[in-house]
Amino acid sequence: MPRFLVPLIFSLALAAQPVQVEAPWLTVYDVDGRPRWEVRMTYLARTDEGWEGENVEVRLFHAGEVAVVINAHAIRADRFGRTWTLVGDVTGAGEGISFTCDLAQWSGGLVLVGLRAMREGMSLVAAEARWALGEAIDLVDVQATLDGWEVKFADGRYLFDGLLLASRVFMVGHGVVLAGESLSAWPGEGRLSVRGAYLVRNP
Repeated sequence: MPRFLVPLIFSLALAAQPVQVEAPWLTVYDVDGRPRWEVRMTYLARTDEGWEGENVEVRLFHAGEVAVVINAHAIRADRFGRTWTLVGDVTGAGEGISFTCDLAQWSGGLVLVGLRAMREGMSLVAAEARWALGEAIDLVDVQATLDGWEVKFADGRYLFDGLLLASRVFMVGHGVVLAGESLSAWPGEGRLSVRGAYLVRNP
């Protein structure tokens, strides 16, 4: 499999997104000319389906600023870079959170599969997390530890101001078992609020 050993520079339009590649870097810009995401790697290799790279760093931007940095052993992408997948020791950090996941995929937005995340006052495991480079991350099938509570919920959102929102929660902690209609939690501040809460049983 051949490797690119010399810089390759070109630009093209992908769904109205200007792209510049300077191997082994790839940067995609939004319509206002601000970076949207950037991929760096130690080498880039062409394949029949597109390209592959190793020792990868991905930078995701929000409003022109780096919001999340992800590192992985390998990346696979289509020939135009519209979609890519990170595999092998996937780790990341951003907005006060550090995380690992089984794989990370990009296809118009970021999907983290098998997410394990931590920040001050919170640890969280989710089957899947989705981020469209907006203000919130959507979470699916979550188990979290929050200020002495073990919390489970099917769907939730984490906002970049440090607020975790969830509906239909089940909580165990502080000598009680609760269910509730919705949860608002500020892990960094040690605060949480449950609406429509009721006692399930005494443990």
